[in-house]
Amino acid sequence: MLRKSICGLMLLYGLATVLLPVFVLNKLVFMPLFILSVCAVISRPVKIFAPMLVFAIFLYGFLLGGVNGADPELALQTLLASTSLFLIYVIYAFKVDMEFIVKTVGALFALVMCVFSLALMLAQDSVFSKVLLDFYVDNDLGFYGARDFGGLKMFMLHHRSSPFLLVPLSIFFLDFLKSRKVLSLCFVVVILAAIVCSASRALMVMAILALLVLFFYQRKLPVRLLLLAIAIPALGFALDYLIFRTSMFNSNELSNSIKIGHFLSFLDVADWKMLLFGNGLGSYFYTQGYGRFVSQTEITFLDSIRYVGIPLSLVLFTVFLFPRSRYVPEKTMASSRLIMFMYLLMSLSNPVLFNSFGFFVVLWYWSVVMKNQKKLPVYAEVRRRVE
Repeated sequence: MLRKSICGLMLLYGLATVLLPVFVLNKLVFMPLFILSVCAVISRPVKIFAPMLVFAIFLYGFLLGGVNGADPELALQTLLASTSLFLIYVIYAFKVDMEFIVKTVGALFALVMCVFSLALMLAQDSVFSKVLLDFYVDNDLGFYGARDFGGLKMFMLHHRSSPFLLVPLSIFFLDFLKSRKVLSLCFVVVILAAIVCSASRALMVMAILALLVLFFYQRKLPVRLLLLAIAIPALGFALDYLIFRTSMFNSNELSNSIKIGHFLSFLDVADWKMLLFGNGLGSYFYTQGYGRFVSQTEITFLDSIRYVGIPLSLVLFTVFLFPRSRYVPEKTMASSRLIMFMYLLMSLSNPVLFNSFGFFVVLWYWSVVMKNQKKLPVYAEVRRRVE
């Protein structure tokens, strides 16, 4: 009964984190889960210190930012979000199926966004569409409008948590490749539709790349060689079209010019002190991309360097991908490691990591790692102490 309650709370936490990230609901659900995690650690510590290390790095950045006059709201928000990584202890102790939770959250999220998008495209003036859109805009849940991709205008309903969809998309696709279940394929299509409606260039590119890489990885060597023979020329034609016939990779394109402005401004403020120690969480700097002082940009890794320096940033990203002190190349989790790597890769040009839904993705990946670790007899003991 207790385990089912914890699984239900984790599912509710995931839904609240992804669907309504600006509301207090996920924080209310988080508190009992966090208390249970503390009980799990006190009962018998699980041999994974990654959450403590990540929190210690963000705490260092928070204290440093306080000294340097950084953005206190962003710094505190990031620090508190990192505490969600401690939920790995209760996830492991009570054998919470994070894959099922991520798939369920992703499927419901994609369905909601597809229905909302259809309502806005087909009946924008209806009462239903107006009420939803007012709620969406008033609570700053995302962006609505049209986006230009190299001369092609696309409908855009971009939820702040849309990048999360990369993970359930990849998991459902793997399920389909392994079991050929029609339901899994249906959810792949629904999630892809939600991704297209988000009009996020990085998310769409990473979604296509994820499907291709996972499909390639699941095939045998002769099929891989055939796929490469087809994919390389196709990629060449695609790049030729995008580079020479569209403005998608043009430095004058709005999104590209903003990111270039961020990068050039980062180089302007970089000095040995910042590169080694950082300026603290939420530290301000002037960026040409926005033409003003900001504490956060779209380039997560550069922000991380500004916050805590290069050495701790490298530690941070390494811990996200390899949370265990001893690396064992389990074949069963290689696909999960690929998915996590692609999510981290997407974070290089989008702010999708240092927030609640980004850490929720990290929790899913860490749970896969822990599942492949030798089981520790903690479940019964923690359960006795809690009950």
